[in-house]
Amino acid sequence: MENLGFVGLSYPDSPIMDWIVISVVSIGLYGLALAGLAYLLLALKHVLCFHKETPRHDGVISPAVTVMKPLCGDEPGLYDCLRSFFLQDYPAYQLVFGVRDAGDAAVAVVNRLRAEFPDQDVAVVIDARIYGANLKVSNLINMMPSCRHDMLVVADSDVAVGSDALTSVVAQISSEGVGAVSCLYQGRPLAGPVSRLGALYINDWFLPSVLVDVSLSGVDGCFGALMAFRREALASVGGFHAVADHLAEDNLLGRLIRLRGWQVRISSYTVDTMVSENRLSSLVDHEVRWSRTVRSCRPRDHILSVTTFPLPLLLIFLAVEPSILGCFLVALHVGLRLALHFAVRVRFSRGVAGRAWMADAALVPLREVLCAMVWVMSLLGQNVRWRNREYRITRDGHLVMNNARDLPLSSPPPVSAPVGE
Repeated sequence: MENLGFVGLSYPDSPIMDWIVISVVSIGLYGLALAGLAYLLLALKHVLCFHKETPRHDGVISPAVTVMKPLCGDEPGLYDCLRSFFLQDYPAYQLVFGVRDAGDAAVAVVNRLRAEFPDQDVAVVIDARIYGANLKVSNLINMMPSCRHDMLVVADSDVAVGSDALTSVVAQISSEGVGAVSCLYQGRPLAGPVSRLGALYINDWFLPSVLVDVSLSGVDGCFGALMAFRREALASVGGFHAVADHLAEDNLLGRLIRLRGWQVRISSYTVDTMVSENRLSSLVDHEVRWSRTVRSCRPRDHILSVTTFPLPLLLIFLAVEPSILGCFLVALHVGLRLALHFAVRVRFSRGVAGRAWMADAALVPLREVLCAMVWVMSLLGQNVRWRNREYRITRDGHLVMNNARDLPLSSPPPVSAPVGE
């Protein structure tokens, strides 16, 4: 009896076709295991080598900045997230908030903060006009006429930052030739074990994969948690209207700006994004939307991402055909994955208690199984659910709103040109 591959598959009297199938499966799993181990080693290297940026206060006059915050509803943690932008240690900045409806619950949160910080320069834009399927982008388009400065920072509603965020990000985009800068982000769970699983994906899978991708391929897009743009660079690609029908508007904006000859950078400053899902179904829906977005705009990355979660498949075959080598590779994979988990906490954590580290570490194998399930589900359709609306993502990355007749499009406004400070 001959043994095939690390899973211990054998074929004492198998027909030739069975032997070929078994051989291909064995070699494929062996290759997947090795690729997964190579990825984890690379991820560990880049996470451990990561150094957060320390803002420089060297007396240079900082340009005035407009921070754009598109809002939709009173989300969990919204007050604290918005308040962190009122607490910036930055000489001159404007906050512009945008909603579609005056009755939006987020307006009350903004008004509470305006009363708390009466001296802060704040504008609230209430405008229901729509210019494409991506309602967030329509919100940004409507906000642009109220933005008074040439340095623009766009931050999601669920993002919280330290008081040094603007100092750090603006310092990088102020370099000559830089048109856009975006920040890495880490997940902060708000609502129990399900939100901890969601944050674990961001921290242990997404964040390290970005570091590896940037090291291998460079920066070719932006990440939407917090982005900074020169108004001139944004106008050169047609403004936000150029991405009004794309779900991955952040990534596409970065690509377009780069194609116009501007530099696009990833900041070493990291921000927190709130993970508030308290039901597994809502978390899976959210992550399937992410995965289908990646599948449409970065299909190669979507395929290669399978190397970051091979554990479920390896465990299944190990259970069917046990082998010493298979056990060793599974144990090595889990060990490296846990090492990466703790490395991320050491480099990116903001005071997380040791017990929380250990509790999250126990969830790592379950989280990898969930990653594989989400990836498979992302292959089974093109529809996504976002802000309680149904959409379809086309093969070229366009976003098509189901029942779009309920939301008639408006004529596009003129692209905002650079203005003087």
